Amino acid sequence: MPTAEASRDDALVRGLATHFRVLNILWIVITVAQVLSCAGVICAAWNTYVVVKRWKIPKLMERRSSSIVAMYENDLSWFITFAALNFVLGGVVGVGLIAWEFFFIRAKVLENKHLFAPRAARGDY
Repeated sequence: MPTAEASRDDALVRGLATHFRVLNILWIVITVAQVLSCAGVICAAWNTYVVVKRWKIPKLMERRSSSIVAMYENDLSWFITFAALNFVLGGVVGVGLIAWEFFFIRAKVLENKHLFAPRAARGDY
């Protein structure tokens, strides 16, 4: 029978995965809007590439993959580059989504990285 703490942990992980799904959907909306503007085409192409590459992250979160922690521990330069590119190429709204991921999702993952440890280390068998 799961403990109250395990239930809270599961709810947190599911919530983070849901936030990432919403983030991916919002990136698609922004990408469509950017494609409709000439200035945003380059940014739209980049954002599409990023969303496609990161589409599997919610599933990895739900499986509590340790790769999630590694992704966020080594990502500061990626966030800076992604934000700068979106800002310069007209994806100002995209900067808000990057901030959401950086200051909320990333922060929660790193704060709770024990939830994404390999199963043996967590004691789940």
